[in-house]
Amino acid sequence: MNPQLPQNEIRKHIYSIPPLLLAESENMLKKVPKILSGLAGEHIQSILFTGCGYSYAACLAIKNAFQRITKLPVQVLPAIEVSRFTDLGNPGLSSTLLIAISYSGEVSRINEALALYQKHSALTVGITGNLASKMREYCRFLIPVSAPPMERALPLRGFVMTYLALLSIGCTLAKMGNPAFSVSEITSEIMRCAEDLETALPYMDEETYAFTTYVREAVAFEFIGAGYERGAAFLGKIEMMGQTGAIAVDEDPEQWLHCNFFMAGPENIGTMLFLASGSPALSRGEEALTYLLHLGRPVCVVTDSIGYTGPAMAVHVPRLSDVTAGLVEMAVPSLLTGYICEMRDETYSRGFRDQWAIFQDGRGTTKSKIIVQ
Repeated sequence: MNPQLPQNEIRKHIYSIPPLLLAESENMLKKVPKILSGLAGEHIQSILFTGCGYSYAACLAIKNAFQRITKLPVQVLPAIEVSRFTDLGNPGLSSTLLIAISYSGEVSRINEALALYQKHSALTVGITGNLASKMREYCRFLIPVSAPPMERALPLRGFVMTYLALLSIGCTLAKMGNPAFSVSEITSEIMRCAEDLETALPYMDEETYAFTTYVREAVAFEFIGAGYERGAAFLGKIEMMGQTGAIAVDEDPEQWLHCNFFMAGPENIGTMLFLASGSPALSRGEEALTYLLHLGRPVCVVTDSIGYTGPAMAVHVPRLSDVTAGLVEMAVPSLLTGYICEMRDETYSRGFRDQWAIFQDGRGTTKSKIIVQ
């Protein structure tokens, strides 16, 4: 960690991610198959992920790798879409595996979704950091994902543990369908990712700080990514909104060119574009970049291309894959958010002050009535 750069809580959490991955990855990949042993022999035809906030970001980030590993169709839906808009007459419901995430285990829409799917004969898996929570009542299988606590609680380590749990579920299903599937290869890839990230973080940090100083007065922020980079884009949006209070959006490059291209005041919109060199969306992202520059948007490219030197500012990250992109790229918008908070003298989540105090006990998400059709 560069001592010359300003300290903040988000930055501390990001630097704790590589050791967390090294300490927890292998254990998670061994623990989950035991918990899910009861799935052996079940006829699973499709997978549905749901979550809110950081949990939803983890779902978006891992979807492509999970689908490739399991060779099953995977859908990611917001919790309210699952809990209130599921077609209960769909005969495929009984062969669906619903994987729902709530780190607190108390989010009403997540528990509602689990209860609904369990009632209608789907297979249900809950992922939580709180085994004593209400979630245990609503799902068939419960996977614990709690990370060792830090002085200040932030969702970033929970995001990483959730990501590892989802990856471990994918490996478990793959192994059930194909005994020759190599879990050790996935383990090695995550370990390499952790080591590469630990080495690269100081440089990523400096480049992110340089971009932050460029956009410190921006009136809004946008995060653009597709496929396995959409999770990092979504995480960037929710962090920037939730922690700094700034207006923020996320989008994929195709929709961006259809719609967001026309946003007013482009010179005041700090923009982060995720461009993994191996992504199927790379060419479209590069096209979007030419238009971002034409508009005069202050833009930063997050790339694993060693040779990238411009024309936009860049944060260079270690080699990415569909398995590792979500773990690596999440660090960049997180660092950006932490520095924006410091530069604007903003307390994370408004410090639950003034009109935000009502949310300090989480009532907006955990005190809602559960309705099961």
